[in-house]
Amino acid sequence: MDTTKTDNILFDSINISSLKSVVNIYQNKVNDNESKFVKLPGHFGLPLSVATFDNRVIGYAFVLINKVGEPEINSYWEQEFYSVEVEQDLKLHAQNTFNTTFADPESRKIKVQNATERLSSWLNFCN
Repeated sequence: MDTTKTDNILFDSINISSLKSVVNIYQNKVNDNESKFVKLPGHFGLPLSVATFDNRVIGYAFVLINKVGEPEINSYWEQEFYSVEVEQDLKLHAQNTFNTTFADPESRKIKVQNATERLSSWLNFCN
């Protein structure tokens, strides 16, 4: 397990058990804490890494293809846990995961797009 610790916040690669928390953080971000589920669009991105505190997912980093066609790492957080330093650590963890998972620069754009579409479709189907 590739885990890094920063002030009691752990960083780890995304896994199936953390997806529900990731979707909840995303939903809260885009819905201003409304309780209804909105289908996940393509800009949901592909989650790569999570930040946890006391075994609770408090943030996640994801990759998406930006408007100029380049991979971009972003993150969403539960507001009370956000800090610039912790965000940088999470994004570094996500960047390392991205570089390992999508090692071939020639094919990474299409692979990220395909993986993102498949994940969003699967999550939308499950809800």
